[in-house]
Amino acid sequence: MMPRSRQPFLTFVTQSTFYLCIALSCLLARGEEPVETGAPPQAAQSDFVEITPKLEESVDKALGWLAKNQSREGSWGSEGSAGQYPMAMTGLAGLAFLSAGCTPDRGKYGTNVTRAIEYCLKHQSNDGLIDSGQDGQQMYGHGFAMTFLGEAYGMSESSDTNTRIKNALTKAVRKTQQSQSVNGGWYYSPNSGMDEGSVTVTQVQGLRSARNAGIDVPEKVMKNAIEYLHKSQNPDGGIRYSLSGGTSSIALTSAGAEVFMMAGQYNAKEAQRACEFLKKNLDPRRTQGYHDVYTNFYGSQAMFQIGGDYWMHYFTLMRDRMLTSQGADGAWRGDVGSTYSTAIGVLILCLPYRYLPIYQR
Repeated sequence: MMPRSRQPFLTFVTQSTFYLCIALSCLLARGEEPVETGAPPQAAQSDFVEITPKLEESVDKALGWLAKNQSREGSWGSEGSAGQYPMAMTGLAGLAFLSAGCTPDRGKYGTNVTRAIEYCLKHQSNDGLIDSGQDGQQMYGHGFAMTFLGEAYGMSESSDTNTRIKNALTKAVRKTQQSQSVNGGWYYSPNSGMDEGSVTVTQVQGLRSARNAGIDVPEKVMKNAIEYLHKSQNPDGGIRYSLSGGTSSIALTSAGAEVFMMAGQYNAKEAQRACEFLKKNLDPRRTQGYHDVYTNFYGSQAMFQIGGDYWMHYFTLMRDRMLTSQGADGAWRGDVGSTYSTAIGVLILCLPYRYLPIYQR
């Protein structure tokens, strides 16, 4: 079974209140509490339980599949140890282990976490980009790896490993800063001068995780990124793919709403409108086309931040859907591949554990 609590590591990492204060201050937080409006589509059950034995069993099976399919060098691909996007998949799979309470060098999956960390550190270039050389859309991998390292920082018993992670994050943040467009967003490749919503969200979460770990992140970078998402919002509250226009995307609105609330902007009009859009359009019982896994990855985080009856309603349905769709081998299959779907499946189911500071309210 997975550990029920995180192992001891650096003092500041273990202090939830510290993390919350950092998140609310460094990302233009307003210091406001989340608000809930209206009523969920279905009344929440008074006996709602987030973590059930079936959920724990499902997570254990999924972690077993991820461990079995990690390559010798510590990476994952879109279909396991072989496949595309190794850096992005390694960042997500590493986060999945951390979200379940697994820490470097300790416990059943400690070696898997350590090898994933080493893979990310080994593949950082001198300019700070964390890239496998095989990802193509490099900034996705860079963003997910930065988030993983930010959450892993301080967990290792090795002071040398923690120092190396800190140095890597410092360089990674600088690379992200240099690659930000004049509009405040990011694009698939670094220093392109272009931008779009999904890559922007990965960079913002990576920057926040790094800042939580004590890495200096210029306030202007975060401010411009949040403004980019503000400018990408349509009148209906939904967020479109880019500034150039288009219809509202449930996937991008899920990601954008999470970023707004992650920045402490619970009562900002942009966050409220995005949340209202999700309450009307995000249905965990209905697949969201090709981007279903991505949509619910961020949608679950947004609903977790909204909390209350909306979270109970969403998570009950999403959890049941995931438990019935998991393969006998422990993996989920989906749009980008088994590693992607399985890692995100674990991240969704483990939100109630509240182990990762980046996903906490």
